[in-house]
Amino acid sequence: MTVRELLFLLGGSSTIFDMVAEEFVPAAGGSDSTIALLLTGAQGWEDYVPQYVQPWIRRGVTRYHTIVPEENGTLDLDTVSAKLYESTGIFIGGGDTPTYHRLYATEPIRSIIRERYQKGVPVAGLSAGALIVPEICAIPPEDTGEPSVRIVTGLGLVKGLVVGVHFSEWDALPHVLEAMIETRTAVGLGIDETACAVFENGRLKRVLGKSVYKIEMTDFEART
Repeated sequence: MTVRELLFLLGGSSTIFDMVAEEFVPAAGGSDSTIALLLTGAQGWEDYVPQYVQPWIRRGVTRYHTIVPEENGTLDLDTVSAKLYESTGIFIGGGDTPTYHRLYATEPIRSIIRERYQKGVPVAGLSAGALIVPEICAIPPEDTGEPSVRIVTGLGLVKGLVVGVHFSEWDALPHVLEAMIETRTAVGLGIDETACAVFENGRLKRVLGKSVYKIEMTDFEART
């Protein structure tokens, strides 16, 4: 029996949380779900938790783990690992992409998330959370202050794809194209803030909200 690998990439707005929860919660087990919410622990992070979890609670979810680093900025690996192995759904929040990458897209947490996903646990990522999900993680200058895109290795839950979030809102096309050229990746995906791209077994299946743009490049030298 083929495992159903389900992935939700949200472009950057909480306004579609309810729409995404309609599919994410049932995929995680409905009222029997245990959902891990991965955050960076940035100042005031507690204020943002309700906007993530209320759509789940309205659909019967009673168990969720909010995972944040310790005061020293590192994760308690034993505790976090146990919570991830217990969880039937994983939701990676938004915020500072380099911090999300350091915490959750490096070992050993990277391998645990990949293992859970490959066993059928649905994974969702919002903005920064969506950026660290692909094999190629293209961190835009807005997150780093650098003049160009920073390319690092992401979680690898989807391959052969460069993702851009806040796509129309941040005029992100030039940065997505830059990352595609640098990595010789022929396909890019631009996700607006009010959209979610849903992948099933590595393939884009549908779009929730508006809008998602597919970018294809046939000549890297000519940038076309």
